[in-house]
Amino acid sequence: MKTFKPIFLCDVKGAAETQQVASVTNAKNDIEIVVASGKASGYKVNASPRLVDRWLDAVVRFAGSAPVFLFIQGGLLTWALMGIRFGNSDVWVAAISDVQAILCYVFDSLLMRQLLREFTGQREAMVKIQSRGKSHYRMLLTVKNKLGAEGIRHVSEKCQNERLQPLNHGSRAQSLFARCIIYTAKRLGHIITVGMYWVCIFIWLGFGPMCGWSDRWQLYINDATSALMVLIFAFLACLRECYADYTNTCLDAIFRLDSTLESGLRRLSKDVEPNIVEIDIPPRENYLQKVIYYYADIVGTLVGILFLIAVIVTWAAVGPVFQFSNSWWLLIGTYAGLVGLFDSFILRNVQNKVHQNTKNQLRNVEALDKELFAGLSVPIPTVDDLKALSVTRRVSRKMNAISSHLLMVVAGFLLTIGCVIASSALRWSLTGQLISNVPPSIIETFFMMILITGQNDAEAGARVDLTNIYYRRQRLLAFMKHASSYCLTQEEVEVEPASDVR
Repeated sequence: MKTFKPIFLCDVKGAAETQQVASVTNAKNDIEIVVASGKASGYKVNASPRLVDRWLDAVVRFAGSAPVFLFIQGGLLTWALMGIRFGNSDVWVAAISDVQAILCYVFDSLLMRQLLREFTGQREAMVKIQSRGKSHYRMLLTVKNKLGAEGIRHVSEKCQNERLQPLNHGSRAQSLFARCIIYTAKRLGHIITVGMYWVCIFIWLGFGPMCGWSDRWQLYINDATSALMVLIFAFLACLRECYADYTNTCLDAIFRLDSTLESGLRRLSKDVEPNIVEIDIPPRENYLQKVIYYYADIVGTLVGILFLIAVIVTWAAVGPVFQFSNSWWLLIGTYAGLVGLFDSFILRNVQNKVHQNTKNQLRNVEALDKELFAGLSVPIPTVDDLKALSVTRRVSRKMNAISSHLLMVVAGFLLTIGCVIASSALRWSLTGQLISNVPPSIIETFFMMILITGQNDAEAGARVDLTNIYYRRQRLLAFMKHASSYCLTQEEVEVEPASDVR
């Protein structure tokens, strides 16, 4: 019987689709014509074999769409306008906390699902690139022997004159909505914005003595952070979908160049050996990190949402017992808020692990590409992030490293338990429940902003790395094209004397 194992701890196997020699166009054609011909194999996102997972992925994509984001914005605006009329009602004040907690609970699962999908998809893509890279290395050895030292020198001179084409950003990444989301992400995830958030929190604390540290004073900040958290959750879902579309477009362009290169090398080297199966083995993790992976895998499936539905049904059933009081209204928000608080620590940790894995995979591809260029006398094209790291970006990276540390997850768990103990000591009264609502809401909102900061920084680095892979593929494809022309010319030169003798 198979035992449950989270995706983060599973091996990934894959082999790039072997290209047929018959599909290769004439080597004298331009690179753009070869790629645009549609004969090269592009990147395809593998759908999950399980129907439930496919359905959940569709829900995740819909949750990160423009209609959902605009609907949530409209809902928040409506709630704010209704506050003019019902702002003094405790039920109305508590309602937004409930709605926020439930929505954020659901988005917790959706965001975790996005990370699971991103983690799996990028590992599969990198495995296939490395699989094809091993074939390229084998065939390039044959081609270099065929060219000889003089041929390599001649071909390398031709390659250096080839102009590199920029990497396409993709259709959706060029849309107005995507541009607005990405632009806003750079501002919302900025360290100054995060600092302004804490300034507002300290201003609220300054009014505590004037308000007598009352429940109403606590409800004000609870409502404000609840509304902001809902907005950030929906925004983060859209941002990740925009970045995912861009990454998939980049991978598709790389795969098409890669498969075209494979076809040309197979014709030159007469190689028919299929691409080998590559295996990506996840790094060894300590016991606590494995526990986090198990928890994250459960949250990223329907199990977490189904459990939430069961809690909501139970909460509604005990409504008459609490006489539908303010405490009853806050009860579901308290539960979902505490779970959301702990999940925010998990999300930050897992996001950082996913980005670290992506960096390691890209470094492996880079190392393999250096082997491909060895002995070609062709400089490796690179585009570096020429922008020097600013003070704010360095601070952001340091804050990302601290907030995603394993010990922070432990701290989050202890904080959650502390809130439960404090609320229990107050017999889960209105004040007691606010203790389990306000601090978690403030901290969770902060962590969601840090998630945007980490996402921006990781995507900026990934774009540079993917562009470098794309440029290296263009240079290798140019080498193959000129090598093919050189070999064809040499064959014609050898045939002419033979015809004269006859």
